[in-house]
Amino acid sequence: MSRTRTWFTLSLAALVLGGIAPGASGSSGQTLSFTAGLGSLYDDNILEYSEDQIREFELGLNPDRYAIQTRDDLVVDPALSLSWKADQGAGRRHLAQLRGEGDYHQNNANADFGSLRALWRESWSRDRRLSLAYSQVPRYYLRQLLDDDSVSVPGATPYGRAEFRLQTASTAWIQRLAPGLLVAVAYRYEGRDYNRDFDERDSRLHRVGLELSRVRLPRHATASLGGGYRVSRARATDGNDLEPLPDPDLSYHGLDLDLGGHMELARSGPWRLAGDVAYDLETRTFDSDRPTDKYHYRRHDLLHAIEVGAHAAYHPHVALRAFFRFETNAADLGSTAPLSSDAGSYRASQVGLALEWSGNLWHSSDGEGESETETQP
Repeated sequence: MSRTRTWFTLSLAALVLGGIAPGASGSSGQTLSFTAGLGSLYDDNILEYSEDQIREFELGLNPDRYAIQTRDDLVVDPALSLSWKADQGAGRRHLAQLRGEGDYHQNNANADFGSLRALWRESWSRDRRLSLAYSQVPRYYLRQLLDDDSVSVPGATPYGRAEFRLQTASTAWIQRLAPGLLVAVAYRYEGRDYNRDFDERDSRLHRVGLELSRVRLPRHATASLGGGYRVSRARATDGNDLEPLPDPDLSYHGLDLDLGGHMELARSGPWRLAGDVAYDLETRTFDSDRPTDKYHYRRHDLLHAIEVGAHAAYHPHVALRAFFRFETNAADLGSTAPLSSDAGSYRASQVGLALEWSGNLWHSSDGEGESETETQP
């Protein structure tokens, strides 16, 4: 399971929770706000290598297979977003947001990437929300992969850089079931388009999901339970009929389950202290019917991930979050895979700190003759 999948899971969870969270019932008007964030994290397995692959890399046994300097790294994550909000009163609100983010590695610049996300949300009374979002990662480095086309060329390096463009479109409808209890029905589409050497891996994914959220618990706590079903269909051919073996087929289907909770621990004036915890479970069953596809034929993956965080905030402008995340994926590759292979199985952990500042650039209220510009937080 890729780092991009994790990143977009968090992004979409933020969209849904942002739509679910009860908004202020202030007077009608419009606001243009700006948010700047800077995070830093240590990742002990940036490309999600298995134990055998890590051992091989550290011993330098197959240098063509690896194009990184270190398997772990310090990653800096800057982010900027611009949001426009309009409140018509009586629960009718509009939100448009544009957000850009980046991942920059200290030792492995070839793994850097950036992303852009656009969000539109409509809100009505009784906590009814409709969210539409689009995200794009123009160039995401996966790792060095075996290029079947170059294997047959004498003297050619068998491994090549595999990278793809990721596009995601999603929508979610939120509806109140009972006071403080909300349901979200979501759909997500993902398109991955690889570079030319690996275009047999191009894929299209569809996910439908359902989430229940309790947003009015003691101590300003929230809890959520969600799940979904995913189907991904890969291209599975590069159009080269002269290859001795068919191309790999990365098509799969699977279920996912998400549990989360957030609780305020202390409050004093504008200061807030809170904690959160999240657990993710994913299954992935590959659909390849090609026995020669030894790394995907009859393969099953099971992923577990847990994340805990602590928040400190000076409401409403400054927020600081520290977190720890541990993720493990167990891959059962079936009987055709090499006995010594653990490809697809990995463990990765991250520990990080993120600071975010937000403030209004412009605000106007209905009935006021002039707009107000805020130059200070």
